[in-house]
Amino acid sequence: MRALSLKWDSQCVKSLECVENIQESTAVTVGNFDGIHLGHRFLIEKLKEEAKKRNLKTLVLSFHPHPLKVLSPKQSPCELTNLEEKLNLLEALSIDYAVFIRFDEKFSLMKADDFIREILYKRLSAKFLLVGYDWRFGYRREGEIELAKELGEKLGFEVMSVEPFKINGHIVSSTLIRRLLHSGRLEEAQVYLGRHYWVKRKVVKGDGRGSSIGVPTANLEGTENLCLKEGVYAVLVEESLLGVANYGYRPTFGGRRKVLEVHILDFNENLRSKKIKVEFVKFLREEKKFNSLEELKKQIKQDIELTRSLLLG
Repeated sequence: MRALSLKWDSQCVKSLECVENIQESTAVTVGNFDGIHLGHRFLIEKLKEEAKKRNLKTLVLSFHPHPLKVLSPKQSPCELTNLEEKLNLLEALSIDYAVFIRFDEKFSLMKADDFIREILYKRLSAKFLLVGYDWRFGYRREGEIELAKELGEKLGFEVMSVEPFKINGHIVSSTLIRRLLHSGRLEEAQVYLGRHYWVKRKVVKGDGRGSSIGVPTANLEGTENLCLKEGVYAVLVEESLLGVANYGYRPTFGGRRKVLEVHILDFNENLRSKKIKVEFVKFLREEKKFNSLEELKKQIKQDIELTRSLLLG
């Protein structure tokens, strides 16, 4: 898979290769794809199937940052995946291109017709477009599937939509998964994700309080806006290491911002500046303020014992 940023208004998404256009004819799907859940995977597998019939390259088009971060920051949703995690998940789906457009205020003003003509048709060489049943696009979401089909007929590419993907009668969506994670319902979220919920972030310097009480932790960067209930979790680190993670404000120490810190069981290597994958397996308890360090240490010991019993069976 080639991960690219389509140059827009002289800007590209940082860290991605910047391109003006795609030369090969493509089958395209468009969306935010936060979490790359089973609904997204259903859409992408359908895209691959239709692309193969037409001898086209598969292309997933997305936006960074999430449009609501630009248009209405207060309504911006929590983050299931950052850009790198999203790319890792897309890579596993064996698509040809993952293309991101830097979403800014100017891009948000693009008319629906121009998005189809200038971006999809001219810049991305779309010959086939596959979208979800409720897809909207362009300035103020004025464009809908029928408009895309009309323009597609004029320009010479086909537009197809798919019905919502359901499990247990529920439409699988990022919104549903965010709600479940916010409630600590990891097992239910896993049904719709098709995997444990995980993040992969860099380990950064913490305040050292964990080490001072005999429970060293790895503090992860950029976790203030995760879609997680504040509390303590049984986790897997780098696929096989057992861990106990705390997500929240650490009220015992008067914390003021949310952080994710992970104690890895039976492990004493230095992970500073390395990126580690943390899979959330079980919600253990809500975060609470303890009256003393001894009370906190006693609870952490219980959390570790419970994690061992849950993850080792």
